[in-house]
Amino acid sequence: MGFLDALLRRKPTQEQFAALFIAAARQRGFRGELGYKADEFQLLHGAGSYFNLHNAYNAYCDAPGGQRQGALQGYVSTLLTSSQTHPASLAEARPLLRPVIRGRAMLEAVRLHHLRSDGNDSGFHPALRPFGDDCVVMLALDHPESIATLTHGPDAQWGLSFDEALAIAIDNLREAVDHFVEVAAGVYGGGWEDGYDISRALLPDMLERIPVRGRPIFMMPTRDLLLVSGDGDEAGLLKMTELCLQVVAHGRPVSPCMYRYGTAGLERYRPQQPLLARPLAHLARVLAQGDYEAQKEALDRLHEARGIDLFVATYNLFTQSDDPAASFSLATWTRGVATSLPKVDRLALVRPEAADDLGEVRVVSWEQAAAELAPLLEREDRYPARYRTLGFPDDAQLARLPALD
Repeated sequence: MGFLDALLRRKPTQEQFAALFIAAARQRGFRGELGYKADEFQLLHGAGSYFNLHNAYNAYCDAPGGQRQGALQGYVSTLLTSSQTHPASLAEARPLLRPVIRGRAMLEAVRLHHLRSDGNDSGFHPALRPFGDDCVVMLALDHPESIATLTHGPDAQWGLSFDEALAIAIDNLREAVDHFVEVAAGVYGGGWEDGYDISRALLPDMLERIPVRGRPIFMMPTRDLLLVSGDGDEAGLLKMTELCLQVVAHGRPVSPCMYRYGTAGLERYRPQQPLLARPLAHLARVLAQGDYEAQKEALDRLHEARGIDLFVATYNLFTQSDDPAASFSLATWTRGVATSLPKVDRLALVRPEAADDLGEVRVVSWEQAAAELAPLLEREDRYPARYRTLGFPDDAQLARLPALD
């Protein structure tokens, strides 16, 4: 049994996966330099470029045995694209332009990398258009085996603004015929499987042609899955949410939100029925946990490199075995410890060795704490949101915050 075959049958360590990835890239014809940076779990290539392996590793490990090779090759294709030369003229670029939708957390990860490697993020100016609360639209080049994201927008020699190039990219997307398939009663999914399924959310006229009950409501749980149901179909919306919860662990997450097009354009859809609102809120916590974990890892490395003494608190997610959707998030704020807090449902306020009636640990609502303790919480320039603590609440402030069970 060869090295590659053996690793395809078990979960590799990070070092083993890096070796597997490099071997797969070489088999696909990558001839450039590839160096493994273990402390960052990255591959270094080209003139100071890097390739994060975290998402590839998670996708590989989470995929069923028969699908691991496909997951690996998808990320290898992304690396191969990085070495391809961009078209020199608009005539060459025009048919290749496509729009892609990405989560804002992805951009934050890139920005934090610049802060660590360059000492600042002054050179990071991605070309994008906001899309909803948590996503952006960017440009990409559609190559036969991969997608090359144009982080900085169209090349100067093409003579196009970002908006002009995006209009061409969206028009190119229209060339493919409608291909939505009913994946569950009242729920339709994109069936193109070409890497641009969620990009079709930029085509409201296409969404309107789907035979859902009421106006179309769509979700983009991962980069590869666009789901659509109707605002007149509560069962369909619930099923769509359940499907999202099933797939986010096996793809590259994008958004937990429901969206629709209204008279003013794109808008969030916020169902009020508890049957829908609870699992949708749980989905948001699941994706937030992944985003905050990646953010914490990057910030810990940044602070270590800069000698910054700041505790980056963990976003903890708690569920009930008999009702997984009854979840809540919690972070810990300890007296005497400078802390960067994620935005959570509950805060555990810790006073080490306290023996009075307030107790050593007092768990309180984030919303109530944020209102009462606003002078002690400074919003940081981070996504997802974090708050720098400025001291710790005194006993009178603690007493005004009702304790949660």
